[in-house]
Amino acid sequence: MNTVYETDEIECGRAMSRPTRILLNITHGFQARMLLRSGISERLARHARLIVVSPNANEPYFSKEFSNPQICLEPTPQLVPTPVNKLFNRLEGELLGVRQYWLMSPALGKTLNIKNETFRRLHPYRWLVSRIGNQVFGRSPLFRQRWQHVERSCFPGREFDAVLTAHRPDLVVTGTPGVDPRDAHLVRAAHRHRITTATVMLSWDNLTSKGYVSDWPNHLLVWSDLMAEEAIHYHGFPRGNIHWCGAAQFDHYSGFREAFDRDTWRKAHGVPTDAGLIVYGTINPAIMPHELEVVREIVSAVRGKRFSRPVYLWIRLHPQIVKGVYARSLEPYLQLGGPDVHVEVPPVQSGQLAWDLPKADSQHLASLLAAADIVATPCSTLVIDAACVGTPSINVFFDGPNSVAQEWSARRFEVYTHYAKLIATGGIHNAYSLDDFIRLANRSLNGEISHTEGLRAIVEQQLNRLDGNAGARTADMLLKLARQSEHESR
Repeated sequence: MNTVYETDEIECGRAMSRPTRILLNITHGFQARMLLRSGISERLARHARLIVVSPNANEPYFSKEFSNPQICLEPTPQLVPTPVNKLFNRLEGELLGVRQYWLMSPALGKTLNIKNETFRRLHPYRWLVSRIGNQVFGRSPLFRQRWQHVERSCFPGREFDAVLTAHRPDLVVTGTPGVDPRDAHLVRAAHRHRITTATVMLSWDNLTSKGYVSDWPNHLLVWSDLMAEEAIHYHGFPRGNIHWCGAAQFDHYSGFREAFDRDTWRKAHGVPTDAGLIVYGTINPAIMPHELEVVREIVSAVRGKRFSRPVYLWIRLHPQIVKGVYARSLEPYLQLGGPDVHVEVPPVQSGQLAWDLPKADSQHLASLLAAADIVATPCSTLVIDAACVGTPSINVFFDGPNSVAQEWSARRFEVYTHYAKLIATGGIHNAYSLDDFIRLANRSLNGEISHTEGLRAIVEQQLNRLDGNAGARTADMLLKLARQSEHESR
């Protein structure tokens, strides 16, 4: 698909007296996967010096993996925890919630209104004030600018001054457009130091489900035309500073299924040859705390032989369950394992960099999804991964045996702005009950549903195209922006 946001390839092999310097901010494992393990950093390091800022810069596995003379690892700087700084941290947290909702485009109300349903029930008058504030201020570019100026003045990101002064990067790169406060602080610090900034969009929902961002980078590198239009329509980001590159973390799926031996993989991993393989991907417990009950129902259906053929269920746990505050959810899932149910615990490597998975896990996930007959999840980018390898998905839009409040129900995902657009492709089926799920799974397992066109529509909507070159396009664009900045600063 042709797109007005696509950029030309650039020539990378020129001689330089001073190497181009690019700083990459890594706030959690998903950013490491996207920026460091997708091929972007490898291509960049051939032509520039990289400064990687990460909270786990000193962890042995991390420093060993990125022990390239062209890569310098720096720990994420922290403000000294003085009483004043603690007060400002609390204040920033309060302002973040207000800004995200009050300044967001009213057209994004579906997603954030559902997220604020608990607030509406507990504090109806404050909620009403917020709704009115959003209707007024969410339509005012001038008020947005003034608010951002206030946040910029109160929380300028001075903790990053030392690393920016020491390395003098030509370009600062983040994975979110200020959604993560650490990214916002770094962007503000870079702008104070007159350094060009760029965001390589980490996630498909950052522009639609996180409200209005705290500070914008100079350039935005997006997955698709859809994401570009979201930045323009919902946030007023200038069209000329948006660059389509694709999403590098999906590059390895290009041509994967054609070269993959499903039978050999299934045999090696103990999946019975006569069984339909259903892969269920869990999501963050903070988003759906009752998901275990849903999974238990599906496990019971498998063991009760309610499917039209034998089924082997592979439960892939979300990395956020493995370590940290949600680790208490791990053991109940492990208890579901058995001869017809495999519970996979992703190999999270770090206690400092949240949800950090090794590069090999991406290849394993691709193999798992290509081997599967069906992928099931309530709401996850896993459906995009599955579409990239040609495996159909089912949305799990039911809540198990117990009633759940509207703001927690899996059904709410159906109207989330980013997910509704995905559903509109027709490339994914919705199950509103366990019986629905079994019926749809049986039709798919029996070959009664054609998925080809729908899966292709998902890939085109979310990525424009899957050609395996998104990482190269992203790296080349970052080099181009860095060298433009370098030239302008002379």
